[in-house]
Amino acid sequence: MEIQINKICFSLPARAFLIDYAVSQKRQLPVVKEFIVRLVYSLGGCSVETIQNYFGFSNAEISAVIDDLLEERLIEWDEENISLTHYASEKFVAVEGRMLPRFFEVVDKAETVNFDLHEFKVLPKTLKRTGQNVLGVSMALPDDSYKLLNEKAQGAFDSDFQHYREVVKGEDIYSERQELYKINHVSSKYDSLIPIEVSYYIDSSSPTEIKMRYESSDIDDWDEEKKLFTTMDNSIEQNTQALNNSKSFCEYLDITKDPFLQKYWNDQDEQLGVNAFISHFATSSIHQTPETQVLVGNFYTKFNSEAIIERLKEAYESKPSSSGLIWFTNSNSKSWARTSNFESLIHSITNLFDKRKSTSKTVLVMNCQSRPEAFELDKVYGQVNAEIVDCKASFGGDNTEILLIPNVMVACLYHDKLTDSRNLSLPVGYVSFDPKMVSYVTDSALSWAAQDGQFNHYFEKPRTEDKDKVLNKYLSPILMQGLGADQIK
Repeated sequence: MEIQINKICFSLPARAFLIDYAVSQKRQLPVVKEFIVRLVYSLGGCSVETIQNYFGFSNAEISAVIDDLLEERLIEWDEENISLTHYASEKFVAVEGRMLPRFFEVVDKAETVNFDLHEFKVLPKTLKRTGQNVLGVSMALPDDSYKLLNEKAQGAFDSDFQHYREVVKGEDIYSERQELYKINHVSSKYDSLIPIEVSYYIDSSSPTEIKMRYESSDIDDWDEEKKLFTTMDNSIEQNTQALNNSKSFCEYLDITKDPFLQKYWNDQDEQLGVNAFISHFATSSIHQTPETQVLVGNFYTKFNSEAIIERLKEAYESKPSSSGLIWFTNSNSKSWARTSNFESLIHSITNLFDKRKSTSKTVLVMNCQSRPEAFELDKVYGQVNAEIVDCKASFGGDNTEILLIPNVMVACLYHDKLTDSRNLSLPVGYVSFDPKMVSYVTDSALSWAAQDGQFNHYFEKPRTEDKDKVLNKYLSPILMQGLGADQIK
């Protein structure tokens, strides 16, 4: 059984170039001129009168056409007769048993051509490009990728000219013969990004082996050798200290009371029994209730997001009084919520809220230790329609991720770290609409948030009044809906 566990959008740098070039292409002679040339060729030369009589030209007409053919260097005088020039004679080729003339001309062109900066391949029109940052991971390219760009563009265009004609311009390169004659000039125009969505999967028979594939068939065809995969892996790679699995899992369990994972923890090995858990999940051997279900994979994977939204729609049919979504996460991870699917999930959830309520907001709660770090994080998550509040340490530990709608729903994930260099994890946990489960996690979040000095406020603008800070304006009211508690300090 194949299970999607994550999705990441990688931003591949690209650049547009204005390329001034010349091509040698077929030149179609006017019908009358072509037949005159063919007649002279077949006869090996003839008199002007022969041509005039054959086509029925008047004296003025034959004079005009002969002058044109002489000017174009297609015919020449051979004493009193007309014969083809050496240039015209060489243009005859055998076509289906007949000798026909094929003439070519040099034409200047200037076009904008887009290349990626990783392999410097021509970008087909089917590949989406954007000039803005996307919710994802920027691909880390070597410094050499940004050097001698005009020269690289010229070389790539020269070697891939026919491919460019076929995939970008949509020309039939077999029937419309055209050769690159020369490249006159290349100049840089503007930069862009190619958003590339990659899905990560596991097979239930080998859950610790994560496979990746492109979401788009256009990208899959363009990078058929999957050369970008290594760079993508390097872009999310992190050199982190070895985690204390026992401590990390205990932190998660303490604030979530996960009813499923606690049965698969091995105290002796201090490891989560992933193989057994996934095997039981795939065979539906885990006992679940209508109110509390197992989650395998991030919240925004197709299966999980659809299941969460469907259940939330049922819950909001009864018009619950609570609204507002809180996402607790670890900002140090480069692979969590780095896709537009996360933004779509948030949008779908907030659309269910009563817009008249001040609590009908999404608040992202993430660890952050400085204003420069907040500035960088804002580049990533600032485009999401949500408020951001920073804390000194992640709620539930570095491996915990939680979506919480007080009094309605809680979804918890434990990110079991895998033994590879990539910053990838196997997210497993649960989603619950059981009031007791929701209340327990909400109370845990309230207790955690009430601790002195828990928040840094690095995302706030200077001189923002306390009442207008995200903590007091949104996070605190959302958490305290119906609790009658004092405001968090």
